[in-house]
Amino acid sequence: MTEKTFYALSKITGRISEILQPAIGKTFWVKAEISSGRERGGSFYCDLVETDPQGKIIAKMSSTIWSRDLKGIRDLFKAKGLELKLDDGTVVGFECSIQYSPQFGLSLKVYGADPVFAIGEMELKKREIIERLKKEGLFEINKKRIVPILPQKIGVITSKGSAAYNDFVKTLSNSLFGFKLYLADAMMQGADTERSVLFALETISKLNVELVIIIRGGGSKTDLYYLDSEAIARKIANYKIPVWVGIGHEIDTSVLDYVANQNFKTPTAVAEEIIARFVEIERHLTEATARFKSTWAFRIEREKQYIEESRTGVKQGTRKYIDVTMSILREKAQNLSLIVKERMSNEKLKIVKFRSSLRALPHNILKNCNERNLFKRQNLKALSKAFLGEKNNHFKEMNKRFHLSRFLNVISIQRKNLQSKVSILKAADPQTSLKRGFSLVYKEDGKMVKSVSQAKAGERLITLVSDGKIQSVVNFSEENLNG
Repeated sequence: MTEKTFYALSKITGRISEILQPAIGKTFWVKAEISSGRERGGSFYCDLVETDPQGKIIAKMSSTIWSRDLKGIRDLFKAKGLELKLDDGTVVGFECSIQYSPQFGLSLKVYGADPVFAIGEMELKKREIIERLKKEGLFEINKKRIVPILPQKIGVITSKGSAAYNDFVKTLSNSLFGFKLYLADAMMQGADTERSVLFALETISKLNVELVIIIRGGGSKTDLYYLDSEAIARKIANYKIPVWVGIGHEIDTSVLDYVANQNFKTPTAVAEEIIARFVEIERHLTEATARFKSTWAFRIEREKQYIEESRTGVKQGTRKYIDVTMSILREKAQNLSLIVKERMSNEKLKIVKFRSSLRALPHNILKNCNERNLFKRQNLKALSKAFLGEKNNHFKEMNKRFHLSRFLNVISIQRKNLQSKVSILKAADPQTSLKRGFSLVYKEDGKMVKSVSQAKAGERLITLVSDGKIQSVVNFSEENLNG
């Protein structure tokens, strides 16, 4: 057996330190995701991991950002207008060096972080969201929602007491127009932004509002990236109420800008657009009022002139009209008198003629009636004689056809036929067969037995003969196999 050699653990860790010594202290850049991150005592501790396309971890090392280095990194990001985001799952670009401790093992010490790398990752994620929404046709859905010309019931989603909220409300208040605002206080940055805004949208959808406003003031790019949420964008795209957004500064563009009904550069710009609608309508109403007053002043003046002219015309025209009408009426009265006299004369002549014709008319009517009655009497007499002669001839012919001897002969023939049929019926009568020595067999229920198969052993049968009936019990039955 070979002898086993045991080494002290310190020897092993010491040897590892010797091997790693050339690499310790040298810095290099690492791209990885943060996992199990936690900040304690001003320092940040986490694991840096790398995953494959299926999400499986293929590399992992613990790392530490000491408090002094963490402060320097945050100052660098702040100078670039960014916020250092060290949440789990965040892809980072760290400047690191290898550290090895016999007590704590191998780890990475982080000295710095690349702001450009962080911005690039955020922008890439933002562009991917925008591209997906565009392919699904979600840019135009909320834009088709009809916004009232003068929206007065407005749902506002922002952080209560923020500069964006104060600027928006102040701008509306200075306009002196009346609005009813429904504020949904929501987080505009941080890890709870998405959940908070989605909850606010869901809450406001249950209210009777005409327009929903999402506003946020300017801030660092990383602050604004919290609102580049795909879930919020999809919610707005399919929202039943038109949504306006005003997020960030003049140069900022949010994912929400693409799916909203309208987007504005600042919260103040949103309020100014709403006020501009009221100002425009007020201007139209003012101009319309002026045109209305001017038009009706002209119409009233013209109608007054027309009434004055009509009054003069009525005074002068009425007298003239009465004189002309009286002259026409007199002329018509004279013509009517002549027409009546002429009509009366003609009617008197007609009455005389009718009186003379009326006296002769009854005599003529009676004479004509007598002549018609005489003609009808003669005609009726001739028709009656012809009809009676025709009927007499018909009866004579019928008398010949229905002679007594003929009927007696027919009756004799029918009697012989009946006697022949009676003989046939008597021959077929069962009583005749019984008298000749035949018999009939019945069951107790009255059904005739026509076959051996109908009689079963032990069954009672009734046999009819010419002078009575016989009751019997079947002992057995035998079928005639020869048929």
